[in-house]
Amino acid sequence: MESFYQHEGTLKWALLLLAFVIFALWETYYPRRDLVASTARRWSSHALLSFLCNTLAAWIFRVSAVALAAASHHGLLNRGAIPFPVRCIMAVLLLDLLRYGQHYMYHAVSVLWRVHQVHHADPDYDWSTSLRFHPGEVLLSQGIYLTAIVILSPPAAAVLFLELADIAQNIFVHANVALPQWIDAPMRRFLITPDMHRIHHSVERSDQNTNFGTIFPWWDKLFGTYRRHPLAGDRMQVGLDEVGIKQGVSLLGMLTGPWTSYNSSRGESTYVQGNGSQEGNQEAQEKEALVKSL
Repeated sequence: MESFYQHEGTLKWALLLLAFVIFALWETYYPRRDLVASTARRWSSHALLSFLCNTLAAWIFRVSAVALAAASHHGLLNRGAIPFPVRCIMAVLLLDLLRYGQHYMYHAVSVLWRVHQVHHADPDYDWSTSLRFHPGEVLLSQGIYLTAIVILSPPAAAVLFLELADIAQNIFVHANVALPQWIDAPMRRFLITPDMHRIHHSVERSDQNTNFGTIFPWWDKLFGTYRRHPLAGDRMQVGLDEVGIKQGVSLLGMLTGPWTSYNSSRGESTYVQGNGSQEGNQEAQEKEALVKSL
């Protein structure tokens, strides 16, 4: 089993390449919506940003979550009395819940939103959006994740499964594809779908403050942050109103945006769980009434 974990990097790259081929082809021939920015520039900028983030994370942390889990022997889940399958299930659920909580806080706390908004500032929405995260967010998230691994000491097999599932799911939910309703609706019971997560990338503030989940939709439904449809319906736009197309696809803009070019701020004082800011609540109610009247 240890030799299997040594191929973790190969497995991740192979899955990433496979997911890229599947969803890039799907988007090209059957897109969910028309794109507004240059695909070549977006994809190249996102790929370079992802390469920079992964390089920094590997250089700073020097250990993967799977290797750390394999070497941890004194955490909360490392108990012989708990059957191995149960420990695996608990580990996957707890770590996915952790990611939900992190994502929630990136929207609720102003200083965290400043780095997370780089992900939301994409003027389009396709598989490459899954690569678009600021290095500050990647390093902070990975640090918290590795700390959780030390505390929990989950089975390495469960961590590897979650890492691989996260790669595939991250590309899937950001893909510019549409599932038939007869597939999307039942799938939402146990997996986040592209149409569900796309709502989170809406320009509407109240839409952005919903659907925080990474893999499973249960946390959003449990904590009241689930939204089935965007306020604008099929007219929904993605991105941030305050960030233009040229600014949104610039690699330099993505790196410096939290401090210079992006002018978006939000925080705990105006945040309401599941509905966005207090200012946005009134606007949301007005728009919901307008949508119902159409």
